[in-house]
Amino acid sequence: MSGVQLRAEPQIPKEEAEAARERVDSVLRVIDEPPPGTVRLTLRRGEGSAPRWQYVADADVRVNGRVLAAHATGPSAVEAADRVAARLRRQLRRVVGTEVAQRNEPANIRTALESLLAEGSHRPEAGLKPPEAREIVHRIAYPDEPSSTLAAVADLIDHDHEFLIFRHARTGEDAVVYRRADGEIGLLHPPGSELADENDLVIPEPSRYTEPISLARAREEMDVLNHRFLYFIDEADGRGRVIYLRHDGDYGLVEPE
Repeated sequence: MSGVQLRAEPQIPKEEAEAARERVDSVLRVIDEPPPGTVRLTLRRGEGSAPRWQYVADADVRVNGRVLAAHATGPSAVEAADRVAARLRRQLRRVVGTEVAQRNEPANIRTALESLLAEGSHRPEAGLKPPEAREIVHRIAYPDEPSSTLAAVADLIDHDHEFLIFRHARTGEDAVVYRRADGEIGLLHPPGSELADENDLVIPEPSRYTEPISLARAREEMDVLNHRFLYFIDEADGRGRVIYLRHDGDYGLVEPE
């Protein structure tokens, strides 16, 4: 491991930030075969978080052309760093220690998911703004390369995401895998899709909308109900999109490349 590159908000004392960096460095060094590259660690205070989880840590590292990422919160910067290091270490061991084909095996995915659940998510709550003050401030393009459900779930776990939208290799439809409140993985798909029978490791669920809708309508529902994210098929081009509530209270949009 080439080390840990730290970026911390000014509100976090330098001594505490350095202690967090050293903790991440020491935790990751226990890996038998550490990958090359520098781990990037970001520490910040969580806006709108419950008092117990005021500190937010994000870490990522590039391994064999892939970026692994982890996210965690805690009552102190050091404890948030401990949690993010444990999550990143689990991902590194899974990816570095197994072939890609094994990585997508249901048994290996289930083991990784159970480990993720045991660690707990501790994600910061969103800092809600009045609907009229919210803006779409971040647009992210998802790749058009087809993927299987199992590969999408593996990416969801390895990147420590709450949701992941992808084009399904089986049907060509845009679908979403996401972490449900009960700890299971859901598969959101268009109504009437053949993906309704995909029940190996995931729970298939049709979109709440029977027809494509506009981005404006999706945003209107987010303004009222404050969903963490909303998956929909856009009537403009027939492609899937996800609008989500960012931790700063604004919106992000994930759309096709």
